[in-house]
Amino acid sequence: MVVKVLVDTSIKTLNKIYDYLVPEELVSEVAIGKRVYINFGKGKGQEKEGIIVKIISDEENTSSVKLKSIVEVLDSESYIDEKKLKLAKWISKVYFCNVYDALKLMLPPSQKGNLEKKELNGRQAKIICLAKSSEEIESKIQSGEIKSARHIKMLKYLMENEYIFLDDAIKTLDISRTVINTVEKNGFIAIDHIDIQNEDYSNVERTEKLKATDEQEKVINCLIDRLNRNEFNVSLLKGVTGSGKTEVYLQAIEECIRLGKTAIVLVPEISLTFQTKRRFIGRFGDMVSLLHSKMTILERQTEIKRIINGKSKIVIGPRSALFVPLKNIGLVVIDEEHDTSYISQTTPKYSAKEVATRLCYLNNAVLLLGSATPEVSTMYKAKAGRIDLYELNNRPGKFTLPSVEIVDMKEEKLLGNKGYISGKLLYEIKDNIDKGQQTFIFLNRRGYASNVICKSCGRIIKCMNCDVGLTYHKKINLLLCHYCSYAESLKNTCPYCKAENIELLGAGTENIEQELKEAIPGISIIRMDADTTVKRGSHEEILKRFSEEKINVLVGTQMISKGHDIENVSLVGIINADSTIAGNSFSSGERGFSNLLQVSGRAGRGKIKGRVIVQAYDTENYVIESLEKQSYEDFYNKEIEFRKMSEYPPFKDIVLIEFSSKFKNELQTSVNKAHMWLVNNKIAECTITSPKAPYISKVNNNYILQIVLKANLNDKVYDYLYKFLQEYDKINKKDVKISIIKNPIYI
Repeated sequence: MVVKVLVDTSIKTLNKIYDYLVPEELVSEVAIGKRVYINFGKGKGQEKEGIIVKIISDEENTSSVKLKSIVEVLDSESYIDEKKLKLAKWISKVYFCNVYDALKLMLPPSQKGNLEKKELNGRQAKIICLAKSSEEIESKIQSGEIKSARHIKMLKYLMENEYIFLDDAIKTLDISRTVINTVEKNGFIAIDHIDIQNEDYSNVERTEKLKATDEQEKVINCLIDRLNRNEFNVSLLKGVTGSGKTEVYLQAIEECIRLGKTAIVLVPEISLTFQTKRRFIGRFGDMVSLLHSKMTILERQTEIKRIINGKSKIVIGPRSALFVPLKNIGLVVIDEEHDTSYISQTTPKYSAKEVATRLCYLNNAVLLLGSATPEVSTMYKAKAGRIDLYELNNRPGKFTLPSVEIVDMKEEKLLGNKGYISGKLLYEIKDNIDKGQQTFIFLNRRGYASNVICKSCGRIIKCMNCDVGLTYHKKINLLLCHYCSYAESLKNTCPYCKAENIELLGAGTENIEQELKEAIPGISIIRMDADTTVKRGSHEEILKRFSEEKINVLVGTQMISKGHDIENVSLVGIINADSTIAGNSFSSGERGFSNLLQVSGRAGRGKIKGRVIVQAYDTENYVIESLEKQSYEDFYNKEIEFRKMSEYPPFKDIVLIEFSSKFKNELQTSVNKAHMWLVNNKIAECTITSPKAPYISKVNNNYILQIVLKANLNDKVYDYLYKFLQEYDKINKKDVKISIIKNPIYI
């Protein structure tokens, strides 16, 4: 028996299929979609991972070429079928990546070797904890014995927390394994193990479906009709915050299951809250599988096994949930479809909405997109009749949308307010406390100060690896880079002019927390941002404490803007709305409007009338004006005219060709050659910009240059771009990396 194997490699010239013999003892184990180890290359130590994409029987094999044999079959189950292979090939073409890069999306996380064949009972996970007392660690930091800012960053976190999971430290604290090993070798931390349990939902009370409103019933009936037709369809459900979109999802899924089909529900990672989980499990019980980034490898593998065995009919998770080995898919729901987390920032840089559309097409399934603020391109398709449009314009019962008031911070400064919180917002927070009601305060910047500046020379203290200012985090007394995680201690002396004239500028969530405590003695506050949610389960713990302990104020970043339904929250305060809508991309206004309207919708979810106070300097900005009216239509009409005039999506696709290198001169030379080829071979369908450095021109010691193309992407344009990649490989130096990104979030 011969198998055709696709090899795991990033080298584009090796992006092809190779033939391997199957030893007799492994014949019963091979199947399309299974991973195997193969000897790839000459000599020993050349083993690589590959995926079987075709099986040729002995009768079909007519080749006389002597073939190598596969070494080992890694999977007991196949995760990739013919439809997934087709999807991977499509992803490879559309997002300019190797087929194996696309197939990796469909494989469960594993470690080298046949991990999934190991017994999963008594599972443990690695944790990091302090090996010395907090007092001794603090003393060594103060004395200078511990100097590295990265070491200090991790140790200070552990001084305030009992432990952290090893993979959380690497992923969320952005600490490399090398740093962890060094600190362990120095005797300050220890690596230990802890027993882990799957999240227990056995005590979740089962619920019945709610009586639908007239608006909801109309949508549900239309979706049921679509599901029964067993044909591909894309629909947009536009519903104001609190209008009951989730109930529509639940009843559509119920029909999907009744028809013997399965469903996938995508939510932004930050929306996968305790409430969301409980709501779906309360309705469907143990036929639901939940996937998210805080799960360990073994936890994810356990859920994948349940999906393969058919025990799970409904999968809920972030964009990666699209690729689970679920059979007979009938419905895919993408909640908060406008959210940027549905765009992958790593290879392959895909759009979950586009991939979901293709997945549903291959499965004759229904794709349902839901949002209070649909992406402009999605709404344009709906208005043009290219996809179905349903609307929920009212909240159920007597619940109404909150009132929105804009506070002009220019006037606040003229009145002598030196803080970041306006007099109006402060008054409303105090009033809420007196009434026993709760408040959300939104600021999309974590840390204490967003910039540290020298008042003598005027220069911002920047990261040594990136062209970006460092953010001061007061609690750990460190300056951090939010791009590469570089850290250093705050010093009084300017590193450029040596003057002792350092000032902290710009508010972060830590700063707002402190200002509120100083302004309102005795106030209870809890904070939710990337710094307070490192530990798994911390999102739920913070929300549970806020709700049950009736904490006065929750201060947070966009983590608080979605998926939270707390009846006692009657006030939302938005700090520095200008920073939320500012940006270096054509879609900055769209993202800002969505964030602001979503967080506004957290107010008044119960019987209490909600209020929203929005603080801004540019109060005449069309985004702020549309927010005050709470009018998506008003925003859309202005935004779509801007897009049309500028030939931005949905009128033209944007292709970003990004080059990066640690060597600035080599980068410039390589990019100039690339630009020359693109211009000399230009096709009429494309417009091409000259090479430019982006707003942040260096990240993690890599300089960046970009070329932007505008075109309606079709086969002719794809052929042009792939021909460019082939020619560029001939002239490019290995020190320069290139990536092509379709309709990027940031330019």
